[in-house]
Amino acid sequence: MKRLNLFLCVALLAGFALSLLTGAGGGGFMGQAVGGDLAALQLRLPRGILAMAVGAGLGGGGAAMQTYLRNPLAGPGLCGIGPGAALGAVFSLWLAGCGLVLPRWGLLVFALGCAGGVMGLLAMIAGRGLSVALFSLGGMMIAALAGALVSLVISLSPSAFDVSEAISWTTGALTDRSWADVGIVLLLTGLGPVSYTHLRAHETSAH
Repeated sequence: MKRLNLFLCVALLAGFALSLLTGAGGGGFMGQAVGGDLAALQLRLPRGILAMAVGAGLGGGGAAMQTYLRNPLAGPGLCGIGPGAALGAVFSLWLAGCGLVLPRWGLLVFALGCAGGVMGLLAMIAGRGLSVALFSLGGMMIAALAGALVSLVISLSPSAFDVSEAISWTTGALTDRSWADVGIVLLLTGLGPVSYTHLRAHETSAH
């Protein structure tokens, strides 16, 4: 297992380095062209860091859910948290398409708000004893309902551009991401382990 982890880390770093040296606009960092260096610093580097940060966040979230539910197949998507966030984001895009002016961070607030609402609803369903069975079943029901509502909101979008934006957001993309996006993702990804460690410590002290 240690050798496998070492191999995967080396492969990740090699792929990250390769992503900086290849692509349109020149290699960059190789003295070939100023445009290549600019593309590497402003486009490829934030995109590579963002990809690794998002992957780490998804992996950490999945590991936390699997540990809590004692189920190797559990994850934020299965428990409805991911679909809930997608519903909030798509709904904010629909509101913007209908003419409502939202701040730049409005989509993020809607997505995180819906994800937090799903977590609160799951806690209510599971009860004070935090039944793992009720938590899992409630999560699957919420995931199915959120997926259906996402499809409904997309079908009611007032323009084809809004549909394209909604589909692009739900599927995810690293295109045209900047250092500002990297900062937001690193902040949210870092809060995950801190919150989980604090929660586990609180549960341990309670017992």
